[in-house]
Amino acid sequence: MGDKEGACFMKIAKYLDKALEYLSILALVIMISLVFFNSVLRYFFDSGIAFSEEFSRICFVYMISFGIILVAKDKAHLTVDIIIPALPEQYRKIVLIVANICVLIAMIFIAYGALQLMSLTYTQQMPATGISSSFLYLAAVISAVSYFFIVMFSMIKDYKESSDK
Repeated sequence: MGDKEGACFMKIAKYLDKALEYLSILALVIMISLVFFNSVLRYFFDSGIAFSEEFSRICFVYMISFGIILVAKDKAHLTVDIIIPALPEQYRKIVLIVANICVLIAMIFIAYGALQLMSLTYTQQMPATGISSSFLYLAAVISAVSYFFIVMFSMIKDYKESSDK
């Protein structure tokens, strides 16, 4: 990949990151607002917003999904790394490769399972919003596929860096 293509790719990635951040924040704000106003309405006026629970659930699911992508990109997930730092360098690389392969396999299973759930629930609508139930499982597909490619590109980058040494 040339310098122009690399710069273009980085610019697109930067815009996607910002878009995911803003969408996550928007989902959080909507979720908190709906839950708060619904609670106030129920407590003080014995009424509520019919769709708030379902829409809050959708916002929560997508906020988590976008967060998974953002955190995976920065390799900022919580990890337990008691054993890996104690290993010699050659074994450390092997263990990390095996772990990444396990993650790739897990993401394939998650995406496949979520696609199956989408196909089973696409005709079912949520009662208050009328949105298809499969829309919730779409978040799992998006995050699993994104995570898969993030790990795959990370492995390729690590391989190129280690072969350049």
